[in-house]
Amino acid sequence: MAEIEEKITIKRKKQYGICSKLWCLRCMNCCKADDVSILTSRNRKELSVKLMTKYQNAIQLNPEEIQVLDVLILLYTLDEKSWAYQYLYQCKLISNDESSRNDLEFYIPQLMNYLVFHEEMLNENISQFILTSCIHNFYFAQVVYWTLYSISSIVFNNQVTEFQKVKQYLQNLIKRMVLNHETNYEIKEQDDKITEMISTYGTPQFDQQSMKCLILPEHIQLSKYIPLEQQESYDFMSCINFWNDIISMSDKLKFADPKIISLRADLSLINTRLPANVYIPFVKDQLRQYTILNIVVQETKIFSTKERAPFYICIEVYNVEKEENKHEDKRERKNSEFNVELNMLSDFKNQSNLTISQESNQSQGVSECYEIELSKKEDQKKTNDITLDFEKIGQEIFGEDSNQISERIRQQSPYCHFRSWRLVHLIVKTGDNLKQEQFALQLINQFQMIFQKENLPLKLTTYDIQSLGPSSGIMEMIKDAATIDSLKKKLNSIDKDITLSQFFKKYYTTNLQKAQRNFCSSLAAYSLICYFLQIKDRHNGNILLHKSGKILHIDFGFFISISPGKGLEFEKNVPFKLLSEYIDVLGGTKSELFNLFRKLFFKGFVACQKHQDQILLLVKMMYSGHGYTLPCFSKGEIAIHDLESRFNPPCSNDGEISVFTQNLINQSLDNWRAKWYDKFQYYFQGIFY
Repeated sequence: MAEIEEKITIKRKKQYGICSKLWCLRCMNCCKADDVSILTSRNRKELSVKLMTKYQNAIQLNPEEIQVLDVLILLYTLDEKSWAYQYLYQCKLISNDESSRNDLEFYIPQLMNYLVFHEEMLNENISQFILTSCIHNFYFAQVVYWTLYSISSIVFNNQVTEFQKVKQYLQNLIKRMVLNHETNYEIKEQDDKITEMISTYGTPQFDQQSMKCLILPEHIQLSKYIPLEQQESYDFMSCINFWNDIISMSDKLKFADPKIISLRADLSLINTRLPANVYIPFVKDQLRQYTILNIVVQETKIFSTKERAPFYICIEVYNVEKEENKHEDKRERKNSEFNVELNMLSDFKNQSNLTISQESNQSQGVSECYEIELSKKEDQKKTNDITLDFEKIGQEIFGEDSNQISERIRQQSPYCHFRSWRLVHLIVKTGDNLKQEQFALQLINQFQMIFQKENLPLKLTTYDIQSLGPSSGIMEMIKDAATIDSLKKKLNSIDKDITLSQFFKKYYTTNLQKAQRNFCSSLAAYSLICYFLQIKDRHNGNILLHKSGKILHIDFGFFISISPGKGLEFEKNVPFKLLSEYIDVLGGTKSELFNLFRKLFFKGFVACQKHQDQILLLVKMMYSGHGYTLPCFSKGEIAIHDLESRFNPPCSNDGEISVFTQNLINQSLDNWRAKWYDKFQYYFQGIFY
């Protein structure tokens, strides 16, 4: 294990072809390490200036609304940074608006990347700014901690490099935050039965009959979380210690047998320390404003692999402030599935000559009510036996409805009376570099904001992910969705001739047009980002179908410049995956919906080209620091230039861009490489196509 005390560098052994893998010629001194971290901070500075200087002329710093990305450009490119330091203090720290992020928290990966790799933790101005901001805002401080901890050591080519300067900075940060974020808790007397119910809920000792006692929000006495192997804690470390305990369980599972019993026993032990002042560090739906009440132990599932044991948990949470404000109706949505606004493609109504439904969804303003309608129309009695069968098949494919899960668990919970009660679904992972996955989701969020800024009915399903360490983290689990792989396996077990298009017709029936429109708008959106970011490994295990009909992608381990295959690269030169079965869902190549898909793809392309700097800058900033240690940058500057060229094809007007985008669609449609990659995954991994 290498320890870096002075310069922050990452090294790897030189490779001399197949011979170096078969034997070691020590006498030839060929194992001398290469520095692959883009060398010294001076070299990183030269690279960032080379890649980003051209953006300086477009900077317009309006004191009334500072653009964080502009300030970061100044940091990365200027020699004299005094102006950049001043503007940093004028930037908005955090935001609860998911649709438009212009806050420093969203760009913390780029800011920490600059501090660690460019300044090597030696810039006192940046260090002082971060410290001041962390003192000012608790949530900002915790995200800074997790981000720095995630890059405090890097695993590259099976070698671990530790950055001692980063670890020392973290220790100093913790000391200051402990002093500034400590609270004195007032302990109130309460009934022994209520105390026992709260302390035993979520453990084998809990007596369901004791729920005759009513627990009210005022009975909850929140205090700092005491970690499993310690006797004391601090407020700032409370949430950090909680997630450290959760992560440690995933590490232990590799050696446990049976795993599920071991996991549930450990989770029950954590429940004895809940409720406590801990939260889920996600911005979506203001989730971090909610306090964790309990982990629903019996719902836990483990997804074992040869080397890892990620697991699923669902957590009961509530909002303290909303419970205290009794003069307002604070009833919340009953689950934490991704809340995607219902987009009925109104801007394209005249272009496609489709009859667009204008049904209201004002009760919640999100599509989850709409999604429930697709599968639970109680007022529509179906008489066709085949339709009834497909409704049952759909339930088996998509699993228990998230609202039903929420209601079932709520009825069994002593906290069921809390008006702000919610259920959150998470996946805990260790042994994976979630920094790259988190970076990919940051870019996808940026694409979604571009679509919204241009009022385009293109919808990407974003989900929250937080790297909690060098090789661990948590991510929000998508509910009411199933992989195309599992869907096809189920259909194949019934009738091998059932196609995806036939499933749509028989499952969605009267809601078919709505499902098709959702499929169309999401397919166009993901086709665009798969082209620009070159997202690969797009087999049917990484593509999901939601109950509302929209398509969505997960697992972004291969993008920008890396693809699976080690030389074969089946998906090489495929702009994006577009199979004929997708087009059949839309009604065929001559259908109105496929024409709409073409228009959406073109307009989305133009929008992305217009705002390309918002994507390119994030990529260039991360590359100038992390270098090859993020797998997505394995091809170096070539990958950056290729990305830029995809945004800027040799077209001089919209007409030529239209021709170019239509050629991309034609080139992707049933591309033999994409089809053969699906076949490869079927024969070697059993993933249906």
